[in-house]
Amino acid sequence: MTPEDAIREEVARQGFVACGFAHAGPAHGHKAYVEWLEAGYAADMHYLQRRAALRRNPRTLAQDACSIIAVAARYPVNMSPHGGFATYARGADYHDVLRGKLRAVIKRMRAADPACTCARICVDSAPLLEREWAARAGLGWRGRQGQLVHPTQGACLVLGFILTDLTLPASTPLPNQCGDCRRCLDACPTGAAMGGGGVDARRCLSYLTIEHDGAIPEDWAAELHGALFGCDCCTATCPYNPPNETPGIMPELRETARPLGADELAALDEDAFARRFRGTAVHRSGLARLQRNARLAGPRAKRSSDRSCKP
Repeated sequence: MTPEDAIREEVARQGFVACGFAHAGPAHGHKAYVEWLEAGYAADMHYLQRRAALRRNPRTLAQDACSIIAVAARYPVNMSPHGGFATYARGADYHDVLRGKLRAVIKRMRAADPACTCARICVDSAPLLEREWAARAGLGWRGRQGQLVHPTQGACLVLGFILTDLTLPASTPLPNQCGDCRRCLDACPTGAAMGGGGVDARRCLSYLTIEHDGAIPEDWAAELHGALFGCDCCTATCPYNPPNETPGIMPELRETARPLGADELAALDEDAFARRFRGTAVHRSGLARLQRNARLAGPRAKRSSDRSCKP
């Protein structure tokens, strides 16, 4: 069995729905990424600016990297994406889940080729232009809402990568198949999805409820419509999403407990918050932001049911 066959077999065994390879080298989209930053679309995520140069080439992260292994894990489509918690955050923290599974892939990879000495895992927090490398590895294309879209697994995906010194055959990229569809753009409640894969974080409910520190500007607070942690409107509306009943959703990313409402969140103390959310992506954001969102969302949650961002 070749190393690439062993990798694909282990990736599938770990529950990922897609796997592909790309040759490590300069990122094609780095110039556009820098222009996006300079236009202010990253809002207050200043760490993106500080680490922008590292995204120019994945070899700045792993100098011996020859290939990039890209994988995708599917999470449930949010059937009521107008408020509450984003579905990817209702199960175990995908950062930890994917890293653990990618370590198993590396173990299998090194068993297949002991000469492999470089294997760096990247899941979300590494300075890597993830969607570009996923597309170059043949996992899908970048939709108008900025997320990767797979032709059979849809847009509700989280991505993981391994930078390795193995030379793996590059996968064939897929053509963009969005056509004239505008569902994701029309579903965005604040106009944050700009089309062409661009997102204005200053308007994005995911940014405002998860990343933004301090008070949310009143103009955007009025648009939360019950959002407590993240927003699924643009991904949930994608016509390429398969039904939740079809196989492929990673079990660890399924909902593990009933999401709490705004009133319940407002009553939490730090200990109760830790007990309820430890091991989830929500825990990283902290209680203060979650309760800020709950205070804003509470009076508006009822009105959120009138939103049209339906899958």
